[in-house]
Amino acid sequence: MFPVPARFLALLVLSLLAAQPLFAQTQSKDSKPSANAPAKKAPAKKAPAKAKAAKKAKAGPAEPGLLVPTFAHLTFGADDVQRDFPVHALDANGRVWVAYIEHDGKADTLRMATQGAEGLEPITSPISEPGVLHQPALAIDGSGAVWCFWGQVNDQDVVTLRARRLQGETLFDEELLADSKTAGQSFAHAGADSEGRVWVTWQHITPGASRIQTRHWDPATQAWSNAITIPAETGGCWEPRLAFDSQTGAWIVYDSSAGDEFNLRLAHVHPDGLVSDTALTTSPEYEGRASIAWDGNGRLWIAAERGKRQWGLDSRGHENDTGLNAHKRLLLGHYDLDSGTFTEVPVIEKGRPTPAPAPSPGYALNVPTVAAIGDTVWIAYRYYTGPYWRSALLSYDHAAGQWSEPHAFPDSTMGQDRRVQITTTQQGHLLFTWPSDLRKTKAPGTAAIHLASAAGAAPLPPFEGPKPDAVTTLPEPTPYLNEPTPPRALDDHDTWTFGGKTYHLVWGDLHRHTDQSNCRTGFDGCITEHYRYAYDLAGLDFLGTSDHTDIAKPYHPYEWWHTQRHVDVFHAPTHFASLYAYEREQVFPWGHRNIVFAQHGGPMLYINRTLYRESQWQADLPIKPGVGEITPMEVWDALRRYGQPASVISHTGATGMGTDWTRYPNGIDNTHENIVEIFQGARVSYEGLGLAQPTVGLRKGEPYTPHRLAKDEHPMPPAPITDFEAGFPSKPAYNKGTYQTALATRHKLGVFASSDHISTHTSFGGVYVEKFDREGIIDGFNAKRTLAATDKIFVHFRSGQHMMGEAFTTTEPPTFQIHIAGTAPIKKVTLVRNEQDHQILEPGTQDLDTTLTDPSPLEGENRYYLRIEQTDGNMAWTSPLWIEKR
Repeated sequence: MFPVPARFLALLVLSLLAAQPLFAQTQSKDSKPSANAPAKKAPAKKAPAKAKAAKKAKAGPAEPGLLVPTFAHLTFGADDVQRDFPVHALDANGRVWVAYIEHDGKADTLRMATQGAEGLEPITSPISEPGVLHQPALAIDGSGAVWCFWGQVNDQDVVTLRARRLQGETLFDEELLADSKTAGQSFAHAGADSEGRVWVTWQHITPGASRIQTRHWDPATQAWSNAITIPAETGGCWEPRLAFDSQTGAWIVYDSSAGDEFNLRLAHVHPDGLVSDTALTTSPEYEGRASIAWDGNGRLWIAAERGKRQWGLDSRGHENDTGLNAHKRLLLGHYDLDSGTFTEVPVIEKGRPTPAPAPSPGYALNVPTVAAIGDTVWIAYRYYTGPYWRSALLSYDHAAGQWSEPHAFPDSTMGQDRRVQITTTQQGHLLFTWPSDLRKTKAPGTAAIHLASAAGAAPLPPFEGPKPDAVTTLPEPTPYLNEPTPPRALDDHDTWTFGGKTYHLVWGDLHRHTDQSNCRTGFDGCITEHYRYAYDLAGLDFLGTSDHTDIAKPYHPYEWWHTQRHVDVFHAPTHFASLYAYEREQVFPWGHRNIVFAQHGGPMLYINRTLYRESQWQADLPIKPGVGEITPMEVWDALRRYGQPASVISHTGATGMGTDWTRYPNGIDNTHENIVEIFQGARVSYEGLGLAQPTVGLRKGEPYTPHRLAKDEHPMPPAPITDFEAGFPSKPAYNKGTYQTALATRHKLGVFASSDHISTHTSFGGVYVEKFDREGIIDGFNAKRTLAATDKIFVHFRSGQHMMGEAFTTTEPPTFQIHIAGTAPIKKVTLVRNEQDHQILEPGTQDLDTTLTDPSPLEGENRYYLRIEQTDGNMAWTSPLWIEKR
């Protein structure tokens, strides 16, 4: 336990400065006022939203390892209104302005508050129209105008960048700063330069090729500049942050995926459009999500996340130390403006307060924000501490080379996708803003805004541990069992034309988790990290994170909304289709299923009947009363009544999480349920007992666990699986969950592959679509035009005018046309008939074009599919053709 010195308790004191006249500026004669009513402070007692606008300063209890400031809460209105993602700015008079997203259960609205006699007071007029909003930013120009920026979904389901200005009592019309029909515009950050221009930077979001853009507003000319793009030759550029020195122009730090890894870059942008850009880091580790601040002494300080090597590349299994968040720690360095050099600072190892759990090999730390005053650098960040995320603060004295002890912020527990914002005041103070729902478990509460300030000159207690003397990186990972095959280029796609139609093969993953699920999700990564992986490293064409509905904790409606707003951020029509998904983790015999929607707002079909009947979705899609669980049959019925494009995907078949395919005497309702996750990178193939298993992504000498609960170790390469619950007393009933059992039980189900959590780049679900959009993908699922693979192996499998996924009747021996474009030499191609290996080819080439005939099909139904094995350990499976011989 760390003591909290009395001198430090006095350090963090709420310093909302004495209230100034709220609207000191007048409207510019060249500006166009809004048709809305003038922006004013909410009346002191009449407006319901102001009922609990701010709490007066009140000291919190002294807890070990905690900063104990006096703090103010922004708690407008009813308890069920979420206030999230706060950002703040200080005007020339030292007045605090705060912008935040308010969610009322139906839509997001951007709102703003400023300090008043009782603390923070809301501005009556909303800044945005209701909708789906993302990442606000706030800045104040040289004329005193307050500028709000945010991303908002338009009527084409694409996120656009908006801006609005408040000057004096006039709230001007909303402006559209950036939009595109095929790319989102978000991750905005804003600030003002030394000459009073307001700058905003954002990410133009495109798969594999996102770019950083910026514009600036000059109060002298009352005009915006054109958009300036930071040039990049390869890779995607991500999550920019701004800083300013005493000279003209803006500094923008961001990270780039060029070279199949994320590294930091720094650009200087002159108002005339001249851009200079330089690499800050080139290590083999992940470096991203940076923050930047000028210290006034000729240095730009940059803090960022540093993660593991081979981030987002071939990874099997689902242990903590292999996740996207594994080994996340702090990176800190300074860029010298005179020499143009970047120097990293050795960072203390833990970077997290005690008595938080000691760091494991997979501990996680995220989204640092940095502020600097002279030689003192302050860093706030999020860290995972068991069931939830919390914020912490530490400092670094550059002159002395001394780190402080890290301390946790009070009342800062929340989900993962949040930052603490730090700014410095002219008086040398620090101002902090963060959201928290005060959760005490993983279950969420109602988010509110927290605001505090501190005297920046006073240091935190010094770090008592060993002083780091060098910047270190993690050791080289253990070699793979198979040498990794180079991935296809991101733009290498397959088309399949026959019968007068053209189909496009698109790849996706619909089974990833974040900290909103009840598994070990501190290490899976946040939603943004999953899309970073999908966009730039896996080269996927669609993605849907699928957090758990109600095992141990319910998937809260606001969490579901939060997921969907991020899905919207990454939707890029004709380039990338983000899908809305969640997981119903119903245990055997009914089985886990992912529910996938093409449209925002799909119903959360909980497992627990009472929970669902008390939810907001019961009104429109009622489920009958009773006790116990909602069955898959009721799920199918609810989705039919919902009436919008949706798909149901079962997974983890032959385990306690799987499906007993013999328990559906009336069959599977193929209206929405048509495909099965035959393979998961987190685990194994559930095709059938004793069949080949992929070895891609496995490392030499590592245990091979066929199920995440299994305790035994298997030799490498793995032996064929004869019992999917090998580490526990044998449960042969679980073997009724294999894919071949589903086929033998006469269920017409195609195949798919997803990672489940942790695993990356070894699970690719393919679907041949006629039209590449969200609805087209769902159509492809329901037509079973799908394949499952561990790499992007192109496969055409048809019989005459019938392609995989179809059923037809014939009186002739069926002939099959097969085309395979592998990523390595093909070791074996097996034509499976009625769950038995029927014909085997061993081509030894990377590509194969051939025709096979079954000269003696069985009377009645014949189920044919392909299993493909490559020499590099990669595999693929096609959906079947169901052929009835008469």
